[in-house]
Amino acid sequence: MNTIVKLIIGLLIAIAGIYWYAADYVATGWVPIVGYTAVDALIKVFVGTFGLFLLFLGLLIAWIEYEDWKWEREEKKAKK
Repeated sequence: MNTIVKLIIGLLIAIAGIYWYAADYVATGWVPIVGYTAVDALIKVFVGTFGLFLLFLGLLIAWIEYEDWKWEREEKKAKK
């Protein structure tokens, strides 16, 4: 696929995501089906997954630093 086509598709998906959360405020009088708005659901998911996000971010950073440290050790051995 052409790069410009992928860029346009990505922008359309991003706009759809923005609309998903803004629709509660754009379409006044719309009653949510599940009992709470999309923004409330976003907040609940964010609060519920924030710890997992920190866990995976920490593991990712530790893994990157471990690989960097391992690479530096191998370079020092190669120089000797």
